[in-house]
Amino acid sequence: MKKLNFYVMADNHYFSKKLWVEGNAIECRSHTDQVILKEAPEINEAFFKVIENDSDADTVVLIGDLINVGEKICHDEFTERLRKLQKNGKRVFVLTATHDYNGCGEDENTFVAVGYAEDSTYKVPCTRRAELDEIYRPFGRDKADSEYNMSYSVNVNGYRFILLNDDGNGHTDCGLDDEGNKWLENELIKAKKNNEPVLLFAHHPVITPYPLYEAAAPTEMYGRHHILKEMLLKYGVRVVFTGHVHTHAIRKISDEKNDLYDIGTSSVVSPMGKIRRITLENGFADIKTVDLPEKIDGIPGGSKQVAESCFGGYYRRLIDTAVRDYDEFVKLGCGLIPADKAKKYRFIIKPAIKALSSINMSFAGRLGKKYSGLKSSECKLHKEEKLIDVLFVILDHFFPGDAPYTPDTYEYKVIRGALLRGDRIMKLFRIRLSKYFNGIDSLWTLAEPLVHNTRTGCDREIKIKLIDEVTYEKD
Repeated sequence: MKKLNFYVMADNHYFSKKLWVEGNAIECRSHTDQVILKEAPEINEAFFKVIENDSDADTVVLIGDLINVGEKICHDEFTERLRKLQKNGKRVFVLTATHDYNGCGEDENTFVAVGYAEDSTYKVPCTRRAELDEIYRPFGRDKADSEYNMSYSVNVNGYRFILLNDDGNGHTDCGLDDEGNKWLENELIKAKKNNEPVLLFAHHPVITPYPLYEAAAPTEMYGRHHILKEMLLKYGVRVVFTGHVHTHAIRKISDEKNDLYDIGTSSVVSPMGKIRRITLENGFADIKTVDLPEKIDGIPGGSKQVAESCFGGYYRRLIDTAVRDYDEFVKLGCGLIPADKAKKYRFIIKPAIKALSSINMSFAGRLGKKYSGLKSSECKLHKEEKLIDVLFVILDHFFPGDAPYTPDTYEYKVIRGALLRGDRIMKLFRIRLSKYFNGIDSLWTLAEPLVHNTRTGCDREIKIKLIDEVTYEKD
C-alpha cells in the first residue's frame, strides 16, 4: 500500500443563490436552521479551494446531504463544482442522502423543494431518488469493484473504501437490508483475504454521539446499526466516517479483540464548519481537522461572521434583544416565534428571559451544593459569572466538539450538582426519564457528554491502527 492523503466532507447542504432574494421568507427560514443557508455556496467554495490547493492529497469523499432539499438547480451547480475538482486532479467519491431528493411513494420523505421570494415561497423543480444514481455515478460508482443499491466498494491505493448508502426517509430505519448486509460481509471477507485495510463511509451515525441522540431519535441512527457494529468488530474494521448530526465527534466501542471508531464530521456549513484530512500510512490512519478559513470570498466578516450568524450566535442576539429592545426581538425571532405570539405574550417572555439572564453561577452552585461537593465559600467566588454564559459556551461546542468543562472545573461541578438534585426530585415524584428516553434514567447521563468530552478525549484528531499485518509498497 502506498501512502494516501484524502479529505472527508459531510453535509454540504449547498443552496443556489438563484433560489432566493433578500426578504422575510429567507430570513425566517435561516433563523430556524442549523446550517448557514444563504452563504452555503461561498462556504463550500472555501473548503473546495483548500482541497484543490493541497498538492499532497488527491482524493475527497463526500458522505451525503450534498444539497439543501433535492432542488435540481442545486445538483446542477454542485456537480459542476465536483467536475472542476476532478479536472484539477482530485478523485471524488460521493454518497447521497435524504436531503438530496424529494420522495414519493416508497421513497417518500418530508421535503419540498422551494425558492424564496421576498415574503413567500414557491415550488421549484425537484430530484427523485431514482435520478441520483445517474447524476452522481461519475463521482465514484463508475470506479466501483462492486455495488449494491447505490452502496459501493472500491480499491483506492491498496485500501478498501466501502461507501454505504443509508438514505432513509425519516419514517423508517435507514441502512442495508439483509441482502445488503450479505454483500457487505462478502466485501469485508475479500478485503481481509487481499490484505486491504477497510475504511467505511456512511451518512448516519453508527455509534451515537450523545446518549440523548439515540434515545430521542432512533431512526436518525444508521439503520440496524447494532448488526453493522457487530460485523465490523468481527472483521477487524477500525474506522467508519459518518455525518448527518452536524457534530464533530469521535466515539469508540470495543469488544475483547478490536476497537471501532466512528469519526463524526461536522456539517461544512454549520456555524463552525470543519472537514477531515486523513493520512493513511504504515497501517495507521492519522485523522486531523481542517477549520473553515478565516477569510472567505464573498463573506466580508469571514469565518467569524459565519460563526455569529446562526445557532449560538443567533440565540445570543435573540436573548439580548428580548431584554434590551423587544421590538427588535419580535423581528429577529421570525420563523422561531410568530410575531403575533411574541407580542401577545410579551408580559411573560421578556421578564422570563430577563430573570434567566440574571442568574449567576454562585446561585446555581448553591442549588446543587449537596451533590457537587462544593463549599459555600467556593460558590461565592463566582458571583460575576452568569449561568446563561456558561450554557452558551456549552452550546458553542455542540457542533465543533470537545465539550468545554473538565471534571475539575467549577462549571462542571455546578451543572452536575444541579442535575443530580433534579434526578433526586424526579425520583421523589416518581418521574421516570426512561419512559421518554429509552435506556436513559438520569438527567446527568443526558447532559454530561455535552459538558465534558466523555468520548475519546479529543474530537479534533486521532491516530488509529487500521490493520495488524500490512504488506508495504514503496513509493
